Amino acid sequence: MPTLRSFSELLREAARPPLATVAIAGADEAEVLEAAAECRRLALAEPILIGPAGRIRTMAAELGVDLGDLRVLDCEGRAAAQATIDLIRSGQAQVAVKGLVSTAALLQAALDRNSGLRTGRLVSHVGVFQIPGFPRLLCISDGGVVLFPTLEQKIEIIRNAVRVARTLGIERPRVALLAGTNQVTPDRPAACELASLAAMDTLWGEEGAWVDGPLTLDVAVDPAAAAAAGRQGEVAGRADVLVGPTLEATNTMCKGITYFAGGQMAGLVVGTAAPLSLGSRSDPAETRLACIGIGVLMAKAGAAWG
Repeated sequence: MPTLRSFSELLREAARPPLATVAIAGADEAEVLEAAAECRRLALAEPILIGPAGRIRTMAAELGVDLGDLRVLDCEGRAAAQATIDLIRSGQAQVAVKGLVSTAALLQAALDRNSGLRTGRLVSHVGVFQIPGFPRLLCISDGGVVLFPTLEQKIEIIRNAVRVARTLGIERPRVALLAGTNQVTPDRPAACELASLAAMDTLWGEEGAWVDGPLTLDVAVDPAAAAAAGRQGEVAGRADVLVGPTLEATNTMCKGITYFAGGQMAGLVVGTAAPLSLGSRSDPAETRLACIGIGVLMAKAGAAWG
């Protein structure tokens, strides 16, 4: 599989047979219905629409969206979130897609210990970014699930992000552990922890990844900045994956890329028994489809849970 460098390449790869089925939680929204119709047109996935059936059909008619024989499950709110997860558990769908239901409701249903999609693995969020002027897709984690990750949780966050990166065709992902410094000094305990993570050579060799840190953002992604800082190795200046120090710092960085750099993020939650694709209501059409596409690729690779 070639390395995917854009959302358009990602969508082409995801549309290769076999056809996956996606369950859309809260399909009673114009943008969601249009994305579902486009999914089918592109042979990206077969959607199951979950939400108030009457509203979905009325809205589709108003939009000129032909639902044809698409399956529609009639339920609302948290019931729609649970119905989505039930379709995954029963094998009728391979990817859960957030529509109009809240992220909290979908995650609550997915993480229920009795009726959810828990596997025993850490659950984390990975954003796949397409950034104008940047030569490749970039994975960033964790800006959505784990607030203040411990050392052990950071190992699992890295593992999850590496699986996503490998799904993009990156044979051996380069992972940068971000910090406000490139130096390891006793007065910077967070940097010391990242250095200890990066030094786990045997573990990362088994995972099929290169890991380095602490690295500042510029040194992680810009070869010139890495050279100026005197950082060598496989990761500096060439990172495929950025792992932030906390959820709040990582989330802020992701928002900054989106709002100030014109980046687009296809977000998903991994570590569950099936990927959860999390789009935003403000996402353009290509980004919404890319959210579904990366979930489809993960499901086909069986990579959501390793």
